Amino acid sequence: MSESGDLGGGLSYVIHTFLVDYTSGMADPALMTIGGDSDQCSPPSESPNGGATDERRSLHGRFASRLIVNPELTRKIVSHQGNKTEPGFRWLKYKESFSHTLVERCLDATNPAAVLDPFAGLGTVPLIASGRGKSARGIEISPVGVEAGQAIATAANGLARADFDEAARDLQKFISSKEDPQPEFEFPHVRITEKAFSERTERSLALARQYLANVDDPSLKSMLNLACLSVLEQISYTRKDGQYLRWDNRSGRTLRARLNKGPIPSLTEALSERCGEISDDILPLKQKFGGGRPSLLVGSCLELLRRLDDGSCDMVLTSPPYANRYDYTRTYALELAWLGFDQTKFASLRQRMLSATVENHSKRAELWKRYNGDLTISAAQTIYEQQGALHELLDTLRDVEGQLGNRHVIRLLEGYFFEMALVITELGRIIRPGGTVVMVNDNVRYHGEEVPVDLILSDFAESVGFRCERIDVLPRGKGNASQQMGRFGRKEIRKCVYWWKRTNVAS
Repeated sequence: MSESGDLGGGLSYVIHTFLVDYTSGMADPALMTIGGDSDQCSPPSESPNGGATDERRSLHGRFASRLIVNPELTRKIVSHQGNKTEPGFRWLKYKESFSHTLVERCLDATNPAAVLDPFAGLGTVPLIASGRGKSARGIEISPVGVEAGQAIATAANGLARADFDEAARDLQKFISSKEDPQPEFEFPHVRITEKAFSERTERSLALARQYLANVDDPSLKSMLNLACLSVLEQISYTRKDGQYLRWDNRSGRTLRARLNKGPIPSLTEALSERCGEISDDILPLKQKFGGGRPSLLVGSCLELLRRLDDGSCDMVLTSPPYANRYDYTRTYALELAWLGFDQTKFASLRQRMLSATVENHSKRAELWKRYNGDLTISAAQTIYEQQGALHELLDTLRDVEGQLGNRHVIRLLEGYFFEMALVITELGRIIRPGGTVVMVNDNVRYHGEEVPVDLILSDFAESVGFRCERIDVLPRGKGNASQQMGRFGRKEIRKCVYWWKRTNVAS
């Protein structure tokens, strides 16, 4: 790590050592591929739809030398896979997160004083940062992620293991009783969750909800609620599969594809295992994250970033939703229903999230009203409108709109990039000079046209006072959908980690 304190070339050196020493072995710098030597990093080919590519080629040329294929970056490091056995983070199957290893290495590389994650997920970043004694904040709109993050923080800061063990035993005993649950505690189903559980499991869930309603201690209630929420998929006839729930044929639903999950445990069996994990994890969590509770702000960063002070952070480490059509209100439908979300709340949450699905409608008028003509949103509008490669791509998709699998992908991309322009403009205000943004994101492909998300967002960043130091690319990209592969051929799409440094002036 650099000891010079140089925020110019010094940061590049820090990033380099951080990446090559990413795992236990040292990578040979000669193996690191720069720019167009990798197929993933090659300039855009001709548009398969006959559209122009001049703007996309020009944008690629600007950043080509900063696209670095790094053999030490793996999906395990930049995704939830690295947390599957980690205390606390193993409790809930929550794929929209990245590993503790990535967070720890980034903090080691930059040694920030104040850290922010505006798309906090489970709260991995603020939990680890606050455990190191740093000022740490996270913003997360999904109540599922917030519930899990708060439970981890609770376990690390004050929860007594003996008290939890006793409460967990009482909960399981109550569920196993012959008492009939009161009707008001039935699982609050929405359309997408109906028939997710057997009659026996429905009864057990109602008893669990009845028990939780009478728990007075907020820490114990938080932990037990998370324990129940975390096993819903396991005890159901459903399985998360990308942006969908797949259904076991035993559910009684009319199904296109058949799934057999095999033996499905009872609620008491699943809770016994989960509560055992939680109990085992309490001491390690106290040792690792017991330095203080992070600030977890519940809501959309599109609404909350504007409340943060100028220059209040010197590092952002985050992974926004990808522009890939995933609707997380479907993926986490069971968990949201458990938390009391009805159809209206589902629709409201989906719309308030960063636009990443074809169901999202434009938020632009609403955001302009909220900002009341503030210079921040004016600047975001300008950098969005002036991004030539983005609008070249959108024009091409509009020309073939009738051939698109869903014409609303155009609206999705318009909304996604306008909203990300606003987020990045806010970060340019919040991050103090010399500070760093590290962002994990994927490129996407629609109707054969690759969307260079990494380059477009990095261009936004450089327009508001950041310098893109590098874009680290996983050696193995992700494939495109089978429908596109059949028509447009296979092409690996970049999965990247961006490194931006805040300078003193916007470009």
